[in-house]
Amino acid sequence: MQSALKHIQSSKAMATFLETHADMVNNKDQHGDALVHFAARAHAVDVLQVLHDHGADLGAVNEHGRQPLHEAIDSVDCVAYLVKQGNVDVNALKRGDWTPLMSAALKGNLDIIKILEQAGAQLDRITKDGRTALHLAIQNGHVETAQYLAEHSPSSVMTCTKSGRLPAQLAAALSPPEISYAITSFLLSNSSWTTSILNHRDNSGRGVLIDAAVARSFQLLKSLLLDYDADPNQTDSIHRSMIHYAAMMGHLDTLELLYHLRLPKDIQWDVPDSWDQWTPLLHAAREGHEPIVRFLLENKLADISWKDKRGRTAYDLANTWNHRNICEYLQDD
Repeated sequence: MQSALKHIQSSKAMATFLETHADMVNNKDQHGDALVHFAARAHAVDVLQVLHDHGADLGAVNEHGRQPLHEAIDSVDCVAYLVKQGNVDVNALKRGDWTPLMSAALKGNLDIIKILEQAGAQLDRITKDGRTALHLAIQNGHVETAQYLAEHSPSSVMTCTKSGRLPAQLAAALSPPEISYAITSFLLSNSSWTTSILNHRDNSGRGVLIDAAVARSFQLLKSLLLDYDADPNQTDSIHRSMIHYAAMMGHLDTLELLYHLRLPKDIQWDVPDSWDQWTPLLHAAREGHEPIVRFLLENKLADISWKDKRGRTAYDLANTWNHRNICEYLQDD
């Protein structure tokens, strides 16, 4: 194998080598890789052609379940050659139930996705954790690829991962916010499931609105509230709203934005969660976010005397976690 690999970058040298070593064309190394795997990995389409001409199996599988098509996924020329000449399975699964198209989606290789689709690749296959190609394109922020997959595989828009996450939720949680807005707004405005997307909750009870708020995707957040009438008080499975999350994470800019929005439904700023009966004020006090503590109290959005299920106030929590500046402020308030 090592002697053959010396020629993996040169079709002429490989052809000369195989004239006297034809029996090595389908040999594999200790990891199950054949020469076609190495040629595909090197994006050497001319070497792939030589190997094919000498009887190489273009559908050879290594120990990870990867075929040459998986290895060549960054090369348009190699992928086009393999699907046209190699009679390969374009839906072949590697470990984790990933097809070549899924790998292309993860990398945003739209040209390769189109080649595979035309060759019969399925756009709606799912991985072991329930992700489709659309999920994979979105998680790496590939806007054009995500839009294409959503249009050509509409069912993927409402396909949930094993944790209950919709593609729109992954998009809403993306950074930078421009990409988050571009993909999420496309999914909402170009599908027949807009209401279903807005009402969906994953296994933790979170929806697209909370995801957008946590990601500080403000253009998207405003659009969800003003254009799509999303409920500003939606909560997760332990009754934490976007206000709780902003207070916990120290996102004062999120709270200020929400405070100044003119919404048809009033935001509930001082509701306790169901875990510890903590209001946003108590979360901010525990985490040491003094600007948020000040914001909530100075705008009369919180009850300073509220006690959690163990009888603790915001002052008690700040004191327990040694946030002296907050303790001093609360004593003076």
